Amino acid sequence: MRRLNNLCAPGLAVFVLLTVLPVVVNGAGETQGRLQVVLLTAAQADTPRLRDLKRDGYNAAALILDGGGGQSDSEAARQIRRAGLELYYWIEIGRSPTLADAHPEWMASLQGHPEWRRFFPKLPPTQTNEVVKNYPWVPVLYQETFPVHLERVKQLLADKPAPKGIFLNDLQGAPSACGCGHPLCRWTTDYGPIKTATRLPNNAAARFVAAVKKLSPAAKIIPVWTTECEEHDREGLCAGVGCFQGTCWREFTAQLMTLAEEAETIGALLPYRDFHRDLPAYGPTAGWIKHALASFSEMPPKRNGTAIPTHRLIAILQGWDVTPKEINAQILQSEEAGAAGYVVALARIEQSWEPRIVNTKVADR
Repeated sequence: MRRLNNLCAPGLAVFVLLTVLPVVVNGAGETQGRLQVVLLTAAQADTPRLRDLKRDGYNAAALILDGGGGQSDSEAARQIRRAGLELYYWIEIGRSPTLADAHPEWMASLQGHPEWRRFFPKLPPTQTNEVVKNYPWVPVLYQETFPVHLERVKQLLADKPAPKGIFLNDLQGAPSACGCGHPLCRWTTDYGPIKTATRLPNNAAARFVAAVKKLSPAAKIIPVWTTECEEHDREGLCAGVGCFQGTCWREFTAQLMTLAEEAETIGALLPYRDFHRDLPAYGPTAGWIKHALASFSEMPPKRNGTAIPTHRLIAILQGWDVTPKEINAQILQSEEAGAAGYVVALARIEQSWEPRIVNTKVADR
């Protein structure tokens, strides 16, 4: 066991303690050969830090591309390579304040169940020609947004060093998709009759992955997927809504099956603290991670799909706002589950949302 001291950028006081020596997993073998990635911003990817990461067992670094780095992104990518780490990029798709501000009609909506309002009690009821939108979530699942997101990815990759792989995050709908308020409910864009954009079929995310493959044919494209709720959530985050036995898992599975045909490896987004999954019901610290990874193989067969084994999954772990012990616990859970590797996100993967009332006539402008 080695200690990684103060690896984050100034102002992000995260101290990371990682187990990097080979660990026996369920008696099946060692972790050698697993992808062990750290997620960084360009500001965090300085040469001394990257050398420490390499020394302490990471074999790759994923650089966040958000359009704000410019030439510094390219230099950070080159520094990652010079440090002897494999270069990956991380691109956020669904959560886009820029697109949401420019095109509020492209945002997902909050219709159907009203339980989400318990978190926003001061939001007034909607009037005629109004709908509540989920700011700033602009899913790729609309006919209008698909080409815009694809063009953005093209621009982000332009003139950058060629990566080993690209993580595409949030290819699903928006949090609280059915209106229950649960951050893991992401199966739809509009659970209601009011639509200001045109929904694509369930294979939209898979088609997007295929399109990005054409933009970067030498890179491994890894879509990042969020799991769904659990039965006990009915009395918790689902606030009485019967999501688990209802539509959510069926639609989740239908979308995931087409994605699994297009992508051999899938990232599983597992920030267990931010997703409120640090519950005693899961046993040891970060126990939900093993449970969530197993759901990819256990749940689809129950919802007209096929199992996706954990060796096809990369666990995306929370490295911000957690203790060194909690980071270690997350890594251990992912290894014991048999995941193909993990990404420790030292940079925050923002998942927040809020309701915004939008006039439906904005779509006609």
